[in-house]
Amino acid sequence: MASEKKKKKKKWVKWVVIAVIVLVLVIVIRGCSANAAQALYTPETVESRDIQNFHTFTGIVEPVKEEKVCPKIANLKIEDIVVEEGDEVKEGDVIMYLDTESIQDQIDELELSMSLNEATADLNIKLARNNYYDYRNNLNDGYNSNIVTASQNLASAQSQMDTAFRKFVDATESYQLSASLNAAGKNINKINAQNKIDSAYQSVRIAQDSLAAADHAKRNGETVTKDKELLELDYDTAEHRLEQAWLDYNNAVAAQKATEINEGVALDDKFTAVLDAQTTYLNSIDAFNAAQSAYEIALRGADSQLSTYRIQYDQAINNGNASLNELKLAELYEKLDDCTIRASMDGVITELPKKKGDTTELTAPVATITSFDKMKVAIKINEYNMMGTSEGEQVTVTLNAIEKDYEGTISKISRNAESKNGVSYFSSEVDFLADEDVRVGMSVEIKLITKEVKGVPSVKTDSIQTRDDGSTYVNVYGEDGKTIEERDVEIGISDEMYTEIVSGLSEGDTILVTPLSGLDMGMGIG
Repeated sequence: MASEKKKKKKKWVKWVVIAVIVLVLVIVIRGCSANAAQALYTPETVESRDIQNFHTFTGIVEPVKEEKVCPKIANLKIEDIVVEEGDEVKEGDVIMYLDTESIQDQIDELELSMSLNEATADLNIKLARNNYYDYRNNLNDGYNSNIVTASQNLASAQSQMDTAFRKFVDATESYQLSASLNAAGKNINKINAQNKIDSAYQSVRIAQDSLAAADHAKRNGETVTKDKELLELDYDTAEHRLEQAWLDYNNAVAAQKATEINEGVALDDKFTAVLDAQTTYLNSIDAFNAAQSAYEIALRGADSQLSTYRIQYDQAINNGNASLNELKLAELYEKLDDCTIRASMDGVITELPKKKGDTTELTAPVATITSFDKMKVAIKINEYNMMGTSEGEQVTVTLNAIEKDYEGTISKISRNAESKNGVSYFSSEVDFLADEDVRVGMSVEIKLITKEVKGVPSVKTDSIQTRDDGSTYVNVYGEDGKTIEERDVEIGISDEMYTEIVSGLSEGDTILVTPLSGLDMGMGIG
């Protein structure tokens, strides 16, 4: 029992000694830490920055629309390929021709083997068949005369309408300019006419003064330099000049009135020209609408005629009792038509895996057509980034290889998640309009901005420290410029490198940063 008490006493003494040592160390450290700590800090200025929160994703460029062109007939040799990789094609353009010899031989043999009793029905079938396929091929190749004529008329009407509109705009602008100049009194002809009136009236005033002076001299009789007759002559001359001045003035007034009349007539003519141009433009619109209607009628008429030929073809087969030979012949002609392989969409030939002389297979494409106008990138969005992410969101698509950005849109987000390493991902797609620099297979980075502020006070993120209660602060110099104090700050968004300061600091303030910022140093500095 006494032994246990001694052990407890020794243990208690041991802890007291440790406590005393720790207390001494704290006092020593507090006494010398102020100067030592200052050497650890580096001043940093609060600066104004733009800060973004964003998600990034990576992926590979793919075409939005791409089709494989497969033959409808197997075991036929490729006779000719009329396109090359990189060629642009329109839907319906010929890509290649297959060897028709074997099918044509079958057709010839079958037609020869058909009995004379079937000759009439066979002829009707053949005529109807030829009508149908000839008409359909002409439509596909753009040789239908009605459609071609209607298309040319439509283009001409469009051109005439555009010309009429430009003339209408020009006439309107000319009239408005003249009208505004007249209203503002800035018409040059009117200004010149008024100037002439003013000049003529000034001449009248001068002549009146001269006549008054001559009359005064005449009334006073002879002068030292002039006798009575000369004074009389001066008076008559002054009187004549006054009469001429009045005549010039009246002529100037009359000319002004004539100018006003002429300008009014000219303005009326310009307004009439506007009305005429407007009428011509309206008539051209009617002509364009009529041409467009005729073009649409031509298209519908061609479709209707093709349907009629098809019905006649089917009826001819039915009228011939649809014998096995006739049905087989119809199938052979369908195959013959399928020997011409056409583009299934507008785009660029990106693959031609077959070459001339190769044999076709039903499951082996003979060409790939790709539309490069619009591209897509397949990405995976993890469940933690789904907040603020939705279809229709605008993103920035960066092609790393060419260092070029494009505007894109999240076009699709799967509703079913895929799980990998305990995290759920949603398969998604981003669409963007491409240009000639974009190539399929390029790697890209997708940037989706979720939050953004511009021109806000900010500091490096690792200079902000957090207390146990969640409040944040930075270190600053005290009023004496030596001691180090904590200053509470309210923070906003962060891009990991920099963090927005909502309150507590202003642009230009200085804070103190150490390599240990963001960590609890385990001691207070006062």
